[in-house]
Amino acid sequence: MMKRLQIIADHREFGVGKRPWSFDADRFDTARGHLLTGDYSPAGYEDRIAVERKALGDWVRTVTADWLRFRRELYRLAAMDAALIVVEADTRDVWQRKYEEDADPASIIGRANAVILDHGVPVLFAGPPEFCVPVVEGFMAQAVKKLGGGR
Repeated sequence: MMKRLQIIADHREFGVGKRPWSFDADRFDTARGHLLTGDYSPAGYEDRIAVERKALGDWVRTVTADWLRFRRELYRLAAMDAALIVVEADTRDVWQRKYEEDADPASIIGRANAVILDHGVPVLFAGPPEFCVPVVEGFMAQAVKKLGGGR
């Protein structure tokens, strides 16, 4: 049986108007920290495993207006042993333009494909946060196990 994992949540996840993800307290401990890449990482794996969290509006701004800056982040994510971008929306939200920016939905989906194909970093449109969290918990636990840390 795997011991409890400590998840580091980047200090920026605690900013004004933000609500950090709440992980299963029976399986995970959460600590605030400074991550160079991503928003969440298992403790001890900060340079190997990263999860980047994006609300839909943030994703749209990032892949349009902030694309050049975000590419630097993508290079760091791509260098990880395991990385995942989780968008707190599903693709229906994109097609229904449930964001403020004036961006074509096909372009938003196209950028997700570019991230996957050009950088090798998976982008998961996982729905609302309560659906994202279990996916991320499983991803981090499996990544740690795969990397030999079945602590």
